Amino acid sequence: MSQIQYLTAHVAIQRAAEALQACPRIGVDLEFDDMRHRYGRNLALIQIFDGQTVYLIDPLPLTNPAHELEPIWAILRDPAVEKVFHSCKSDILLLDELYSVHVRNITDTSVQYTLLAESENNISLGRLIQAELGLEVDKGEQKSNWLKRPLTEAQKEYAANDVVYLFELADRLAAKLADLGRTQWAAEENAALEDVRYTRDERPYLRIAGKYRIQPDEMPLFRDLYLVRDQMARQLDRPPYMVFANDRLAELVRDTPRNENDWKSARGLHPDLKRAPYLERLSALSPHNFVPTPEPAPSAEGRRFPFRRRLSGEKATRADAREQLLIQLKTHITEDVNSYVANLVLSNRLVADIVELGAEHVLRPWQKTILRETAQRHNLDYDLIALPF
Repeated sequence: MSQIQYLTAHVAIQRAAEALQACPRIGVDLEFDDMRHRYGRNLALIQIFDGQTVYLIDPLPLTNPAHELEPIWAILRDPAVEKVFHSCKSDILLLDELYSVHVRNITDTSVQYTLLAESENNISLGRLIQAELGLEVDKGEQKSNWLKRPLTEAQKEYAANDVVYLFELADRLAAKLADLGRTQWAAEENAALEDVRYTRDERPYLRIAGKYRIQPDEMPLFRDLYLVRDQMARQLDRPPYMVFANDRLAELVRDTPRNENDWKSARGLHPDLKRAPYLERLSALSPHNFVPTPEPAPSAEGRRFPFRRRLSGEKATRADAREQLLIQLKTHITEDVNSYVANLVLSNRLVADIVELGAEHVLRPWQKTILRETAQRHNLDYDLIALPF
């Protein structure tokens, strides 16, 4: 096992950063809490491996983490230092959201594995370590409370294991990709990760509403009740489910308490909701008091299939022809290579985007090359799907 240094003070972090700055590559992972034990997304631990030492950098004891962690942020931003992650999107989104850190020079072992196209996507780090290195790694601490201090020795060992195998995995997977002639595929996909940015969801309640099949006429009440719950959760610094559960949210919309007394006796609600000022806000949502504010109409941008629904006549026929050609090409890629590569190039989402925007706009260069060569090999017209509709 590599040496582990657990760092809790700015001076020690700065000293580690000076050593890490000279490394050609580092392994990186984050532990964070996403609405499980506190409100919002909270960074709990940074793990960095330099090939010999695992640095466990604890932001919680710091007075001003954004400032005191700047030496680490500088390394993550530095394009001269390669950062090896596994499945890094959540990590880099968190760094952007909380600290405006945009990580440069990324190698993601999950991306590498996906591009081997040997099986379906989204392999866990534990399974990948087992498959490639033949090692069993204990993942029992994965769902532990990473905001609770002190960290246990089991948590520290778990956190270290998330980075100590990354170099060996990256090298093995890179060699396999090179044997398949897919090094450039990985280079393009990893480079694209530098452009991943956090975007605030202006209507987060829609995700839950879809799960519970909330109808349009129910949406204003669902939204307002969601926002009351969210405000209290923020005030308490607790995740919203601790105020009341999502199941209860849907139930309250469909069987809304009729007055203050009903709200006071409603089951499953945090006690503070049944006192001022929240009780008055809940009472305003009762049937005889509620004045719904209409839900804004969704914009065309961001909707998955608005384009096809708007088409008719000749344009609809052309869109159908583009889709049929893409389906043909996907079948040929499946036969020529395999179904996993076919789905990397022409997933259902990519097919829909190409129909509207064109392959030249939607796809990475390596994907366009496969599509062009497949079309040429099977005497199909790539130009039909190359440019915007």
